[in-house]
Amino acid sequence: MRILVTGGTGFLGRRTVAALGRSHQLVLLVRPGASRAGFPAGVDFAPGDVTDRASLAKAASGCDALLHAAALVKILAPAEQFDRVNVGGLENALAAAEEAGVSRFLYVSSFIALGPSERGPGGVLDESAEPADRVWINDYERTKTLADRRARRAIAEGAPVSVVYPGVIYGPGEMTEGNLVVRHLLDLVHRRLPALLGKPERRWCYVHVDDVADGIRRALEGGAPGGRFVLGGENVALGDFYALVEKLIGVPVPTRRLPDGLAKTLGAVQKAWARMTGGTPSLTPDLVEVYRHDWAYSSARAAAELGYAPRPLGQGLAETVAWLQESGRWPQ
Repeated sequence: MRILVTGGTGFLGRRTVAALGRSHQLVLLVRPGASRAGFPAGVDFAPGDVTDRASLAKAASGCDALLHAAALVKILAPAEQFDRVNVGGLENALAAAEEAGVSRFLYVSSFIALGPSERGPGGVLDESAEPADRVWINDYERTKTLADRRARRAIAEGAPVSVVYPGVIYGPGEMTEGNLVVRHLLDLVHRRLPALLGKPERRWCYVHVDDVADGIRRALEGGAPGGRFVLGGENVALGDFYALVEKLIGVPVPTRRLPDGLAKTLGAVQKAWARMTGGTPSLTPDLVEVYRHDWAYSSARAAAELGYAPRPLGQGLAETVAWLQESGRWPQ
């Protein structure tokens, strides 16, 4: 297939391009100034932006499929920018796909669009969860949920659209703001964290970035139009996650937990300071709120229909630490 890919220069995007590039012809939509280095030979580039419908339509011409993975994943950005990229970008991609007559459209959503999982049976949700209104943690959660609703509406209208919902992604790759787990590992090994957030029993769905990339490939190649699939991994309690991390990195993990109220106050101060200085805060009230919830999901449908088989968390984290050591980011 000839596939137009949006978001191909990001953390997940680059690993997905590597997975798809082995057997498909890829066209990457790239903004001016975006790096084109490090991609497989044979990848084509089309100048444009998901907020520019005309550039998307031009890039999609002659393509068999469109993979829409572009999203704004930022700690600090105006609300209207999240709407323009995360909601408007999907609208533009859907319109471009219809104009180009592509036969497959895969939208990469997020676990966060399905909502905190403590409301599900057994504290676990899957792709059948409704993207309901709730008290939004931040604009990223809000706009990814609104975009998920739009994708579901396109499916109901008969468009050849499918959706995947990756879990909490970790692994080798670009050190973007979306690579939250790896950045957290580096903070732990460098002992930059005096205390932890979240109760030890809170469960998160951790998944290796290459497993998500493989799941995306499988959904494009074999998933029926209209399918929606969680691409997650192990649902692991925070306490067990930190015990595993401590064993892997050989550095004691803090045992103290920062109270939520104090953490939100400190996060608000950091956020305000970052807005004044142009920096990136390591703690925000949004992040504290994320840690107050369970984010546990089932990938049973993807396993049954796509043959999706993510690696165990212990294996994936060990591979990630090895990569960090080889890359020179790990302390000697």
